[in-house]
Order: sequence, then structure tokens, then C-alpha cells
Amino acid sequence: MEDSQTDVKMESPSTEDVKQLVSEDVKPEQVPYSRFKEINDKNKALTANYDKLALQISDIEEAKLIQEGKKDDVIANLKGSNVELQSKVKSLEGYVNEERSNLLASFPEEKRGMYAEVDLSVLRDIASDRQELTQKKVGVDSTRGGTSINPPKAFHEMSMDDKADPTKWQAYLETFRRK
Repeated sequence: MEDSQTDVKMESPSTEDVKQLVSEDVKPEQVPYSRFKEINDKNKALTANYDKLALQISDIEEAKLIQEGKKDDVIANLKGSNVELQSKVKSLEGYVNEERSNLLASFPEEKRGMYAEVDLSVLRDIASDRQELTQKKVGVDSTRGGTSINPPKAFHEMSMDDKADPTKWQAYLETFRRK
């Protein structure tokens, strides 16, 4: 007996076919997360590289100006950026101090001194915890609608004899008049 072997080629789908199948499932206005992540990672890497190169270029330009004997220009540029940074720091300190004073205003006067030197993030947490405690609702039994200590029978629970008896009816009404 002769064994005949036949070669069967299994055709595997190409990557273009897979991409086409995947793209058919995705709506045209939606971007697959994998593609978004890929582009976002590239963008972050390029931004980081750009920032490094910009810093290197500014250092090279400063060194070149110093070599040319233009130290005064370099000093003027540094002073200008220093003034700019100082104004930003002052405005940031103003925001921090304003938030600190707003948070401290939520505390009683005698406790403000205790919390005055606490880190701002810790102060936020303490203030939010304190606010949650003060806003916690008290459980109220809503089944008793009147102001009486001993609630009377509900009107529908009273028998016809109780409703007809003037003394019981007067007592029923008196329970609503008391404070």
C-alpha cells in the first residue's frame, strides 16, 4: 500500500485582513483604545524629547553668548526670567493663602491656631471630614407624624364606638394640640 500524502496549505489571514475585520467592528467616529494609547505614548515621548532639546539649545545659546563676551545679555535674560518666575510664585502663594484662610474659617476660633501650620492637603482632608460629620443626617422616625409623646391610634384603627365617644375623640384631638 502506498501512502499518499497531500500537502495542504493552511492559509493564514494576513494582517491587512485582520485590520480590516477589526475596523469593520469599530464605528468610524470611535478610535480603538490601542491606537489611542500608541499615539498618546508617542506624543508624550516627543514632547519630552522636545523639552530636553529646547533646554539644551538654550544652554548652548547661553554658552555661545558668554564666549562672545556678551555676559550682560545672558544676565539680563536670566533676570527677566527670574522676575517672571517671582510674579508667578507670588500669585501662587496668594491662592494658597486664600484657600488656607477659607478652610480655617470653617473651624471654630479656638481651633484655628492648632490647624494654622498644617500642610494644605492635610487641612483640606480635615475640613472635608469635619464637614461630612456636621452634615450627617439624624435618623428620624417618620411613622409618627404628630408632636405627642404617646401617639394616638391612627384614625383608621379607631373603632366606630371610639369615633362616636366624645371623650375619646376629644382626647384624640388634644394629642395634636400639645407641644
